[in-house]
Amino acid sequence: MRVVGDTHPGRVHDHNEDAIGWDLTAGLAFVADGMGGHAAGEVASGIARETLLAGAGRPLAEAVLDAHRAIAHASDTVPEQHGMGSTVVALRLDGDIGELVWVGDSRGYLWRRHRLERLTRDHSFLELLLQSKRISEAEARDHPNRNLVTQTLGIGDPAPDRERVSLQPGDWVVLCSDGLNDELTDTEIAEVLEQSGSQEAAVTRLIESAVAHGGRDNVSVVIVDMGGRSRRDRIRAALGRAWAATDRYQPVLVGVLGACALALVMWTLRRFG
Repeated sequence: MRVVGDTHPGRVHDHNEDAIGWDLTAGLAFVADGMGGHAAGEVASGIARETLLAGAGRPLAEAVLDAHRAIAHASDTVPEQHGMGSTVVALRLDGDIGELVWVGDSRGYLWRRHRLERLTRDHSFLELLLQSKRISEAEARDHPNRNLVTQTLGIGDPAPDRERVSLQPGDWVVLCSDGLNDELTDTEIAEVLEQSGSQEAAVTRLIESAVAHGGRDNVSVVIVDMGGRSRRDRIRAALGRAWAATDRYQPVLVGVLGACALALVMWTLRRFG
């Protein structure tokens, strides 16, 4: 497991209410997107980050609910922070099994063999409209309620969703706040990943693209690399090594292949000429 992540305030806000973090030993990575006035959103996402890191050994869903309770307590205790909340999407690795737990509209994606698959479904008003087919994906992008979430850490009684996925060498799991997918379609995200040769480049280019497309919100991206290489890449590398190992014999091989080709042509001419 190798993790690279970054966060950016965007072009509209003068502060950043997102929080990212990971614990390599525990196989944990996450993105939290805070909300609330008087910088309380930054406090909420910070509490989520610290609670998840402190509870890295606990079952992931329980750690997420611990974060909910900690944010709710702080909200009730400090008047200026009343009503603050945070989304979260968290990944826990156990061998080649990844468990995703989320609340709100921060997302998790799987990037495998040049294809992007969304692993989470937003807890949002728009997602309800999309699932009921009352609006299209195109209409959702400019909907006035596109940032209205239906579940939030720190508010009400959130029920975290869970998804387990079998991971393979070469897979990337991409975690992000809605500041990314509000600006870029899934197709555009996939194009950036396709053009990026490393995790670092992918994180940088995704954030830069979201900001260039408008940057109306804070943008956070964390990419978890499962390590190793895909089976196809390993086969290509093995073939390359085998060919390189025959370097001193390559002229002979080329000559043999050429002679075989000439013999085949001569036989064809005699047979059908």
